[in-house]
Amino acid sequence: MRGYAVLFCVFAAVASIQVNAQEISSTLLFPVVARTEGAGDSRWVSDLVVNNLLGETVTVGLQFFPENQTNSLDFEFPDRFQLAPRETRLVEDILASFFGYDTNIKGVLLVTVDPGLISGNSEEANIAGVTRTYNVADPAGTYGQSVPGLDVLVMTTDPLVAAGARNDDSYRSNLGIVNIGFFDEALVHFRILGSDGSVLVEGTRTVRALSMRQWSFQQLGVGSVEGPMTVELWLDEGSAADDPCDFGVPAIMGYVSKVDNGTDDGEFIYAFPTVGDRCD
Repeated sequence: MRGYAVLFCVFAAVASIQVNAQEISSTLLFPVVARTEGAGDSRWVSDLVVNNLLGETVTVGLQFFPENQTNSLDFEFPDRFQLAPRETRLVEDILASFFGYDTNIKGVLLVTVDPGLISGNSEEANIAGVTRTYNVADPAGTYGQSVPGLDVLVMTTDPLVAAGARNDDSYRSNLGIVNIGFFDEALVHFRILGSDGSVLVEGTRTVRALSMRQWSFQQLGVGSVEGPMTVELWLDEGSAADDPCDFGVPAIMGYVSKVDNGTDDGEFIYAFPTVGDRCD
């Protein structure tokens, strides 16, 4: 149980932080990395860049949690590499080169140097990191989007909001939801609003423990819509804990991935809480 408590404390520590760019922490959670076929002839892969902020060598532990299945933590962290003092490393096509996947797959990536999880690391160990998911099928160049590590964790039924989605002739959008809970499924409500505030579609989706799911707006029932849209997400009351700081219970994060239909250039939009409990 100590491992769960350590990791929960790491998540809770970043719960009150909202960062517009890269998070600096001993543990980073990236909501989606991919090695998958996309719309048209697109083929998407993800790179990881991670920097050791410390003036001594650290061991980096990584875990990948595939989408739409119940996952669990391996506290041995068998997938590791070392970073020299101040080293920055690029791991290209990480799901193939590091984890050995060659199939159509995506999911959540956990990267940590926390000494409570990786023995031997300094108490001062911290990393900065970012992933980039991009289309490698276009001979004109690679187009995609950068995704900074986890910076918001909400354990509440209060809504998360992501503004700026588009779904028309020029852009296509996807909605992603991650369940950070260690044990239980999360029932999540979603609502997509048009630019005039009208409800275009609403419903629920279930996300398994330590996993994620992603749907195109078409799959959610949104056709071609003029103007920008806003997404609202919230945990069902039956999934939320009485104590929002009780580790292991479902906790969600959300995002919108907006892709230019002409270039496959992407924009990653985190869903941020409107209000919500914080675990200090």
